[in-house]
Amino acid sequence: MLTKFETKSNRVKGLAFHPKRPWILSSLHSGSIQLWDYRMGTLMERFEEHEGPVRGIDFHRTQPLFVSGGDDYKIKVWNYKLKRCVFTLLGHLDYIRTVYFHPEQPWIVSASDDQTVRIWNWQNRSCLAVLTGHNHYVMCASFHPMEDLVISASLDQTLRVWDISSLRQKNLRAPSPEDMVNQLRGNLPAAVNADLFGSSDAIVKYVLEGHSRGVNWAQFHPTLPLIISGADDRLIKLWRMSDTKAWEVDTFRGHLNNVSCVLFHPRQELLISDSEDKTIRVWDLNRRSCIFSFRRENDRFWILAAHPKVNLIAAGHDSGMVVFKLERERPPHSMTAGNLVYVKDKCIRSLDFDNGRDVSLLAIGAPASSGGAMSMIGGGGMSSLFGDSTSAAPSRTVARSMSYNAAEGVVILNYDDDGGRYELYTIPKGGSGEVYAEPRRGAGSYGIFVGRNRFASLHATGTPPTIVVRDFHNEVTKRIPVLLPGADMMFAAGSGYVLLRNEERVVLQDLQQRKIIAEVSASMTKYAVWSEDLRKVALLGKHTIVIASRKLESMATIHETIRVKSAVWDDSGVLLYTTLNHLKYCLPNGDNGIVSTLENPIYITRVRGPAVCYLDREGNPGIMPIDPTEYTFKLLLLRKRYDDVRRMISENRLSGQAIISYLHKNGFPEVALHFVRDERTRFALAIDSGAIDVALSSAQALNDPDAWKKLADEALRQGNVEIVEMCFQKTKNLERLAFLYMLTGNFEKLSKMDKIADASGNYMARFQILMFLCDFEGMAKVLAECGQGPLAKLCASTYGMTELAAEIQGPPVAAAEGKLLIPPVSLSDGSNWPTLQISRGMFKRDANAGDFEEPSVDYYEDAAAFEESERDPTWDESSAPSAPVKVVDPFSADLGKTDGGEADAGGWGDDDFEFDVPGGSTSVDPAAAAPVEDDEFGQEAVSEEQTSGVYYVPPKAGTGIVGRWTRTSKLAGELAATGAFRDCMELLSRQIGARSFAQMKDVLLSAYLGCRTSLPASMNMAPNQAYISRLDNADRPVCVYSLGSLKERMAVMNQNVTQGRFSEAFKLIRAILSCIPLVVVDTMEEVNELRAILAACKEYCIGLTVESKQKEAKAAGDSARQVLLAALFTHCRLAPLHNQLSLRSAMKVAFDTKNFILASGFARRLLDSSPKPELANSARKMIQYCDQNMTNASEIDYDDRRDFVVDCFSFAPLYAGKPKVECPYCNSVYSPDAAGSICAICSISGVGASAEGLRVSMAQVR
Repeated sequence: MLTKFETKSNRVKGLAFHPKRPWILSSLHSGSIQLWDYRMGTLMERFEEHEGPVRGIDFHRTQPLFVSGGDDYKIKVWNYKLKRCVFTLLGHLDYIRTVYFHPEQPWIVSASDDQTVRIWNWQNRSCLAVLTGHNHYVMCASFHPMEDLVISASLDQTLRVWDISSLRQKNLRAPSPEDMVNQLRGNLPAAVNADLFGSSDAIVKYVLEGHSRGVNWAQFHPTLPLIISGADDRLIKLWRMSDTKAWEVDTFRGHLNNVSCVLFHPRQELLISDSEDKTIRVWDLNRRSCIFSFRRENDRFWILAAHPKVNLIAAGHDSGMVVFKLERERPPHSMTAGNLVYVKDKCIRSLDFDNGRDVSLLAIGAPASSGGAMSMIGGGGMSSLFGDSTSAAPSRTVARSMSYNAAEGVVILNYDDDGGRYELYTIPKGGSGEVYAEPRRGAGSYGIFVGRNRFASLHATGTPPTIVVRDFHNEVTKRIPVLLPGADMMFAAGSGYVLLRNEERVVLQDLQQRKIIAEVSASMTKYAVWSEDLRKVALLGKHTIVIASRKLESMATIHETIRVKSAVWDDSGVLLYTTLNHLKYCLPNGDNGIVSTLENPIYITRVRGPAVCYLDREGNPGIMPIDPTEYTFKLLLLRKRYDDVRRMISENRLSGQAIISYLHKNGFPEVALHFVRDERTRFALAIDSGAIDVALSSAQALNDPDAWKKLADEALRQGNVEIVEMCFQKTKNLERLAFLYMLTGNFEKLSKMDKIADASGNYMARFQILMFLCDFEGMAKVLAECGQGPLAKLCASTYGMTELAAEIQGPPVAAAEGKLLIPPVSLSDGSNWPTLQISRGMFKRDANAGDFEEPSVDYYEDAAAFEESERDPTWDESSAPSAPVKVVDPFSADLGKTDGGEADAGGWGDDDFEFDVPGGSTSVDPAAAAPVEDDEFGQEAVSEEQTSGVYYVPPKAGTGIVGRWTRTSKLAGELAATGAFRDCMELLSRQIGARSFAQMKDVLLSAYLGCRTSLPASMNMAPNQAYISRLDNADRPVCVYSLGSLKERMAVMNQNVTQGRFSEAFKLIRAILSCIPLVVVDTMEEVNELRAILAACKEYCIGLTVESKQKEAKAAGDSARQVLLAALFTHCRLAPLHNQLSLRSAMKVAFDTKNFILASGFARRLLDSSPKPELANSARKMIQYCDQNMTNASEIDYDDRRDFVVDCFSFAPLYAGKPKVECPYCNSVYSPDAAGSICAICSISGVGASAEGLRVSMAQVR
């Protein structure tokens, strides 16, 4: 029994598998319904509308619906896409035990403690029939999967089979005229008649009696005319039925307490039952005996559910549920060069990959050992889960693994039972597959071949643990100690070596030298998959894959969220592996992706080109075509086979956003350009890769100001003045364009710009242009035109233009000592100049590089050649000298060129270009004839031609401090400090249901600015920004909001409340409520203090809001509302002094409005709070006066003798027992009418929103 998923919760009373998705519903005794993804192990949703335990639950087969029934007498139909209850069916008068959908009709059957079974139509929401006849609680009712029958079980010790065929016929036919007349006359509806007199649409076909106590469960067999039942008499009975009668067939005995549930296995001839004796038992239908029993020490079992299509079973118990399967579904198999050897239907079979011939080699029979217990149980995995397991009948176990020696024709099957054992089979040559061969058996687990005629098995439980080597006669030849402490599994590793694993690592042990020669960290490895040449190994764990070399040097680690099932290497060194629902790949550097989605899990055995061979869970071999283009392309990039990359791009063999993202992420944006058709994405990639021409064409297509601005920045960075000028013209950025013309000395265009600015009336741009042109007369005129007369006079007089200064109106201005502007000097002649060295693109050929190897036409057939370049030396080749490696530049020719002869020709001449030299026939080497020049250091000078192949690639910038903050921040306050406001808001939305952040805007900005400071820089330079990190962790930002600062604000708030400055106190409370989500503390004690501050702020905020509304009621003359609000103010949990003040105020308000009974009550409560003497005297006088006038002038809905809370929506009492919803942040209480609105107290969270809970400390996150 293999556990797949387990939860901890309250008692589980109902379970239901989704027929298609990996979901399971569990209904709890606490009234909650949980929706789990058992494959991912996560809680997806929680549904809480039932009051009291929920006992019945079921998924609809096709619609996004499920139904539940509980102790509140209600049947609720839910839509899990909408995440809410769609409608409620009412009619039962007592607890509802089970609810089930009909497999075809829109019906629901329900069983109840009101002694009835009801059938409902969930489409028109009506009761179709009421099945009466039981005289005690009906514990279970369900439909037959194919026939018009219903089975019910009751505590009256009977089972009843109901025939509902007439109900189907009635449901299909149109209403008769008689039905319509009865309806018009007002006759009783059919459902009411059924309630009173019983339904005539369902009749009792059989009444099965045989149990001596109440029957808890009954179920139909999915295909056979059988019924199974379990009862409080601790017995399970098997019944058979025919067209005319039903009778008891057999009784299963073994449970020691009430049988809670029993069901047929949907795919095998088994019964599964659970009981209050804390056991689950598996029964063989043929032998009529218990073959396995699993026990939990402290939990009783209540419910079972079986998946209709997958071999999964769920059981609910007192402390949660467990999802498990009875058999190991991985078929034992082994691969050779061209054959797959596997076990199916008690035969060892062989599949030839070349001709597809599948033959049976050998029949395998029942083993002599009886410890296996059953053919469906693959090992003793359940013992560790439930604490105890026993078997009662011998049966065959499924082999865990297989090893095959093709040279000698020997097969080893390994089993987990009896502490580990193996069976050794010798396949007869030319024998028939029907021949049974008696195996050689022995104790020991994980038998593997370690030589041509030797195999080894692990004895991990021995003292000391040993590896036993045997020959094919099953005789021991050697015993080798296990050198890895705690080793419990062993894998093959070639001749003379084995892999051993414990919980933390895997080691390679040499059997001959008896030493560990390599090890790698890999936790709980389950399988080891070697490449064909034994140069790489993949260590498969439950959710991880570690790829290592032959010396166990870790190359990559892959983490998956769901279980890894199998893996295999292809010829090019790519690992393909399967999970429960995907076929994936992994490159040697760890890059991985999805090849295809799987409908059902498979176990891949071989990859060849665009196809994979596999075995399914039934042991059937198959071939699945795949598209290896994506991972082949990435492999070519990884191995720098750029010619083949170019060929694949030119053939348009790739597409999709995943390729674009991969190329961009791994530093190949110029390659990604060839896959992009969207102009905006193309523009961004061109900017990143520095392809300025491509960026220009995309910017022209977009014609977006933002695109032109980015293009201008990139062009300026590359020194392309022409494109910079064009971008500034497109965006009409006159100031920057004028500055560019001034730098490049283009004063002619600068003069034209002056006219453009004059025509547009842009005085600022015109003055700047004239200043660049040193046109001082024009500068003075511009100043005069825009109303700056004194500045215009000053400018004219400074530069000696006295006549112009006299013409300008205004008082004379005395020119101070000033300096004349010097005309600007241009920095260039206006041509493009380089300012940044960029790395060459992968499609720019280096002149010094040799010719590339011509790629193969078929990339997949050439995979072995790719792998050859990546292979490491073998174990014994570590000292072999390495051959000189020819360095090939990775940059190939443009895509538009062909690989023909002219494309490879020299620019000025070919290598064989010769000419005759007068005076001799020998050619002279120009380099040898020329004199050698030395540089200033005495070194031989290097010519420009010799260095043309050398280029500089700037290193990539590392992760900055803000990036490290963002990566490590898990709390809302830290995310706000890093500036990741969106992430912060999303986190608060999940934690406290935050819906409005308007009130938190200032505190978010304060948190952002609080961890940053500016340091002064040199003159005319921007200040330097510094970041403040925590002292104990530099990768986390410091947070300005602390627990101490909130305590200080709370003290000021208390003082304001005491002094009656309520408006100031209210503003402080709102500010504190906004700050609390962004506080970061270290310990759980501080977390509890922060929760106390939040609770106090909520109470004071409610109280001050009530007091404000009381003043409004007084101004409106509504004395009843005024008294009610004053009374509610006294029920806020304030400090003792403030509580006394609220009671005194309420006493005065009640007295002034002549509500003397209420005033007397407030006075007595004031005396109970031990007030000061003067307050106590006033209270006694009030009691004395009011007791003589026991009347109230106003009738208000207020009763202090009943428990209630303040409804923050209507500000009225909300008494205990009434429905209510809460704010997930401040826990303010509202009536259901306010659900979905913003909380009136904190103004942050949505009322009734689901939330995880506020986390302000890393102690909560861990």
